[in-house]
Amino acid sequence: MAARNIEILCPCCEATIVIERETGEILLHKQKERPAGAFSLESMVSNLESQRTESARKFEKQIESQKDRSRLLEEKFKEALERADKSDKRPFNPMDMD
Repeated sequence: MAARNIEILCPCCEATIVIERETGEILLHKQKERPAGAFSLESMVSNLESQRTESARKFEKQIESQKDRSRLLEEKFKEALERADKSDKRPFNPMDMD
């Protein structure tokens, strides 16, 4: 003979639901057990602090790279100007192909 109850595991919250087969009534709803310290306020605050310091560090690194980037671009521009001044060759113009 078939069992009287149906046991279902919820795919979203992983809760166990027991339903009576004949009436369709929910007999038991049991939440998944979670570790006690997993979502404590102190751990959340410390996590936020570590994220804040990490983002501040990344921001400072980007600022430094932008300062260095402008200097490098200026140097490359000067080198390109020098090469253009030294070159006697006319630049290629696609319209000259006609």
